[in-house]
Amino acid sequence: MLMKKMTLFFVACSAFLSAQFTTPNNGTTYTLASLSAAAPTVLQDKGTFYMMMDDITISATDKLIIDQNTTLSVYSGKTLYIYGEYKTTATNFLINAVDSGFPFKGIRFEDGSIGEMRNTRIDYGGGIRVLTANFLMDNCIVYKNYGGVSTSGALGFSKGSPIVTNSQFLENSKAAFGSAANATVSATFSNNYIFGNVTDNTNTPQINMGPGGTDSLKIINNTIIGDRTKIMVGGISASALAGGTNRFRIEGNTIRDNRYGITSYASTSTGIIKNNIIENNNTQNNPDQGGSGISIYGAKDVVITGNQIRGNLWGITILSNGTAILGTEENHGNNIFKNNGNRGTTTALFNNTTLPVSAVYNCWREHELSTEAMVEAVLGSLNPNTISYKPYNCALPLSVSDVSKSKLNIYPNPSKNHFFLEAENAGNIVIQDLSGKVVFSSIVSKGKNEIKTNLQSGVYIITKQSEGKKSNTKLIIK
Repeated sequence: MLMKKMTLFFVACSAFLSAQFTTPNNGTTYTLASLSAAAPTVLQDKGTFYMMMDDITISATDKLIIDQNTTLSVYSGKTLYIYGEYKTTATNFLINAVDSGFPFKGIRFEDGSIGEMRNTRIDYGGGIRVLTANFLMDNCIVYKNYGGVSTSGALGFSKGSPIVTNSQFLENSKAAFGSAANATVSATFSNNYIFGNVTDNTNTPQINMGPGGTDSLKIINNTIIGDRTKIMVGGISASALAGGTNRFRIEGNTIRDNRYGITSYASTSTGIIKNNIIENNNTQNNPDQGGSGISIYGAKDVVITGNQIRGNLWGITILSNGTAILGTEENHGNNIFKNNGNRGTTTALFNNTTLPVSAVYNCWREHELSTEAMVEAVLGSLNPNTISYKPYNCALPLSVSDVSKSKLNIYPNPSKNHFFLEAENAGNIVIQDLSGKVVFSSIVSKGKNEIKTNLQSGVYIITKQSEGKKSNTKLIIK
């Protein structure tokens, strides 16, 4: 009987020692040190790190300020709830699981809370669920989180205009960023490095965003690299599958080694896809299931300009009555395509609708001066004559009588593979050796352009094409 009473006493004490803690909701500002002093049985100060043994809730009027460069190790299945304000002022803060084999459940920013996470690494947790409209993450690393509190992504959103910058998302089991199909989130993701997420290899992209609310979804200057062994994982999806409107701007990203590059679903989706490098998104190697550099599936009037699209199973595909604009006389396409193909056929653009596509001033075969027949060989459509592709860049030079007599303004010339070109308007340049072989090509902007090459010493011909006119001159490399 005495042993039984002692056992019950021990269990009761253990439950008390690991009881959850909720701050008093009286406007108190906590640090880890003061929070540990207030709840020593839940948050223990171990000298060189803190150990969180049970759930902690920061109430609506209270704050938690992370001001120490330290580590917070969290027990398996435990959650940090933020109803008030959370802010990091430390320069090096780590949140991890006590045992990497038993992840903690995650961090939840509840509706109405304020979150500012900086300089933080989060390892072996259940992700970060953001239910508030007020959230910022900068210079953080999120590594090997699973679907705990956040099932839509390592960082999952529900509303507002969250901002995520200069951060890394590495090998998480779900998408790096995600939002529910019925949520409205106008997020900004910029300058992030995203690698090998969706390790459970489901049919999910690494960035998986739904409707964008009143503002635009902005995905700018990120690097999104896939793990080629995860053949079901895509790059970016900006879609509105469950209704709502999705306006997006996807610009300046590098997207490689995914199942596909960028896709946009639903007739209520529209936006701009500009100046991205989209390469080798072909991991599933099944053209019937995807593999497009860019896929417009029902989305409307998507403007696609200045992208470099290489090595995918398809270049750009337009399906399900989607519409896209790949270049007009006023806004040139300036997209570059190379080696996008499957089953022995190269396809830069396939229009699987009956709707017309304006696609002028694009380079359809990079490093090849192309005839119309060569261009048409890499274009496909459900109905003939739905793609307007002329004039186009990387075109076969006109005859001498058709070439503009005006010389190109290039200096210095001769040069050592580094020179400047003054252009009256935007266009495309190619450099050929004296045998006619194309050894360099590039897009140039109006005004002064800095050109760097890696050519052997010799004499070359440089040709500029713009607005249907060509001009050329001799280029000497010393």
